[in-house]
Amino acid sequence: MSVHEWRLLGDKTLSGIARELQALLSADSLGGRVVEAGFDSWRRELFDPESETRRVDDATWIFLLSPRVLERPRVSEELEELLALLQSLSRRIFFGTFFADSLVPRPLTNSLSPELLAARLNLRLAEFAKSRAQFFLLDQAGLVAREGLRALSDPRFEALAQMFYSPAGARSVARLVFRAVRALQRPSAKVLALDLDNTLWGGILGEDGSDGLAMGPTDRGYSYRRFQEAVLTLKREGVLLVAVSKNDSDAALEVLRTHPDCLVKPEDFAALEIHWQPKSESLRRISEKLGLGLDSFVFLDDSPNEREEMRRVLPEVTVLDFPTDPAGLVALLADTSAFDTLQVTEEDRKRTDDYRAQSQRENLRHAAPSLEEFYRSMQTRLELFRAEAGSAERLHQLVLKTNQFNLSSERLTPDTFRALMLDPAVDVWGLRVGDRLGDSGVTGLAIVRKSADVWRVENFLLSCRVIGRTVEFGFLRWLTERARAGGTQSLDFVFRATSKNRVAREFLEKSTLVANADQVSWRVDLTTDALAGLPPHFVEISEGAAT
Repeated sequence: MSVHEWRLLGDKTLSGIARELQALLSADSLGGRVVEAGFDSWRRELFDPESETRRVDDATWIFLLSPRVLERPRVSEELEELLALLQSLSRRIFFGTFFADSLVPRPLTNSLSPELLAARLNLRLAEFAKSRAQFFLLDQAGLVAREGLRALSDPRFEALAQMFYSPAGARSVARLVFRAVRALQRPSAKVLALDLDNTLWGGILGEDGSDGLAMGPTDRGYSYRRFQEAVLTLKREGVLLVAVSKNDSDAALEVLRTHPDCLVKPEDFAALEIHWQPKSESLRRISEKLGLGLDSFVFLDDSPNEREEMRRVLPEVTVLDFPTDPAGLVALLADTSAFDTLQVTEEDRKRTDDYRAQSQRENLRHAAPSLEEFYRSMQTRLELFRAEAGSAERLHQLVLKTNQFNLSSERLTPDTFRALMLDPAVDVWGLRVGDRLGDSGVTGLAIVRKSADVWRVENFLLSCRVIGRTVEFGFLRWLTERARAGGTQSLDFVFRATSKNRVAREFLEKSTLVANADQVSWRVDLTTDALAGLPPHFVEISEGAAT
């Protein structure tokens, strides 16, 4: 079996970055071999069909260009030529953004031409990324702006070995690439659990009163205000916010609702646990309410005692160390890799609204005369669609992130997933769910390998947001009826038990499926009346497009 390559391409020598990146990948048990393609490889290797870079199939290309490329007279045309080539190749690519060398002889009269050129090229890269699912930008320019060019580069190394980055710079760039590689292979955290006193705002409500809290745009409150802005940015990009505070609930909610300087409002939180009970108990309850595993939570609290209690009682939760100065709160969020993701989908952006709708559903469920009447009143809709290029990003995200209702729990690579989409013997189906309270978006997936006698469901998963609405049974029945219409004799579901997918096994048992002798798959025998034994569903099913 070949080893995946992470191949570095640039205009300078990247051996220092390659060594640092390989060490980071090995230390974190991430697979693959880092290969430097050589000096000035970014065009030479790509435009030669016989080059080693072009010959290796199992590789991700990582472009890291120095600011010297901006001095090339045809750099804009060269980038267009490169993008045209990349458009024709089925490759996963990371591309570092362009940046200018700010060390110029007359900085007061600098025309900023290199900076403007870098900005134009970066806009072009962003446009290209929108139309290509496997093209990801690395914010190399942002790294240089944050850490400073003098801290990252050394002209002596460039003179001696054509290495633009110094050893310290190579470590910083390698960490940037490493975070992207890890985000590609591991799901990001979904929830940020926040304390209130001296975390979301400065001061203690019970001691300082509402008027004494600091979160305004100046003086002591400025750092907390900047932190609230950062927290809301995470929320807009799909991270759920929950409040976990030892406080008087009514007083704290009043601050969130009415304080003139408080930017974060009660409706920004997917859950609020404000009382005097242990915070570990609060997080456990929130985890059950949201249907999310504790390993998808990040906890932030100024109290060392609360952080230690959380680490001891709930070791699955990621607990961040609080900065010594609140001015470091935004940097803390920037430095943690817990929320790293390479793409933000429309489903991500509306996640908080969807969980708020889920809370409404729970209230309606408890108020309904019967469970069946509740299901019928929700007017739930399922729309099945064949996976295509436009939906591949979201569907693959489900493969990486779904834990509880995931029968196989197989984390397919992007290349493997796209190959399955193109395989004529395989059907990849996506599922969109909506009801009278709103559209939950693309929240389900089935990958079916078909033969004459058996349709083998290699992946079958649903987002936890739609479990318990009979969606799973509607999806199962639709797939079973489709298999029977296709003339096959059985529908087999691959199942691999993990510590997180107990819900998936319960679904198989409730559906009266029978485990095969291999103990890896569960079967619906289509030569019998097995469909009559499937649980009922209360959803309207249709077939359509992904959008």
